[in-house]
Amino acid sequence: MIEKTTSTPFPKVPPRLVAGLIFVIALFVVALPPQVFSNSNSSKTSSKLSIEEIKSNYNENLQSNNISQTDTIAINKGKMIQNEPKPKKSLPEDIGLYPPDIKRIIERGYIEVAMIGVDSPPFFQVDTPETPCRGDANNFVNYDNKIYCGLDVSLSKGIADQLGVDVHFLRTAKTFNDTVDLVAENKADIAISKISRTLSRTKKVLFSNPYLNMRQSLLLNRVQFAEQSSGRRPEIAIRELTGNVGVIQDSSYVGYTNQKFPKTIVNEQPSWPDVLKAARSGELVAAYRDELEVKRAILQDPSNAINFQTVVLTDTNDSVAMVLPWQSSHLREFVNQYLSSNNIDYTADLLLEKFKELLAA
Repeated sequence: MIEKTTSTPFPKVPPRLVAGLIFVIALFVVALPPQVFSNSNSSKTSSKLSIEEIKSNYNENLQSNNISQTDTIAINKGKMIQNEPKPKKSLPEDIGLYPPDIKRIIERGYIEVAMIGVDSPPFFQVDTPETPCRGDANNFVNYDNKIYCGLDVSLSKGIADQLGVDVHFLRTAKTFNDTVDLVAENKADIAISKISRTLSRTKKVLFSNPYLNMRQSLLLNRVQFAEQSSGRRPEIAIRELTGNVGVIQDSSYVGYTNQKFPKTIVNEQPSWPDVLKAARSGELVAAYRDELEVKRAILQDPSNAINFQTVVLTDTNDSVAMVLPWQSSHLREFVNQYLSSNNIDYTADLLLEKFKELLAA
């Protein structure tokens, strides 16, 4: 027999007592320290901080450990390619006192640098698997999803950094004279593109002080020159040189050839490799350019030492400088001061030594 039990109803709690209990609990909750409620969130925060610290330590270890130069450059390139949006730079408080040519660049936020469209290491080149950038990645410039490097690139970056702006490159020019024209037509703020200072160019643009001084040089086709010299002393035969002399189209060496070797015929070629090819085949008596490119031609292809006789013209000078619009006199003073403050005055040999890694490609 199962005993049945009847449930006793709960006694009714007076409403006043319930209200009093709620009031006491509320006071207790308010009095508790805030850390009691932040325990669950703090675990998430500490986890996030730990991840950030690990990343920071990882980057520090990369710098402190003995990793290879190639790995360091690759890491720096990766950072540059990310193209993280940069915060907008604030203008100087005294911007109203700046001259128009400098003020315009700072207000715009970037300096437009004209460069010839064909790469010319060690002056400027785009990083590719075939022609990788080497050296200090801090001197590279990331623009238009490409990485640029070389002497002229590092100079562009240095000037832009001092102005507090970014660098944009304009590379529509097909020749050196076209590059000068971009500046003359005010399509670029400056040209930094291994451009020689010449009288004809100075008629329409301003030049900075030279940042590279070289001598002019010849690669003489040994067979052609031997036929011309006919037992004469080499210096006399060179002074009275005849025949076709190869130069790059629309370069300063078109005028140099007419001035230095008036008995010769100027043979303009689209590029320096084209000039070397024509000179090697005997179509030209000589290839004419600056001593850096002539020495580089021998270093990169020792067979050229067999085909050519190298001559450096000690009584000549090829001054490489930056090109500015004739209206930009204050910007020219700024650029000259930058070159002077940083003791930038290269020779061909110094440049070959500084960028030997880049030229090894």
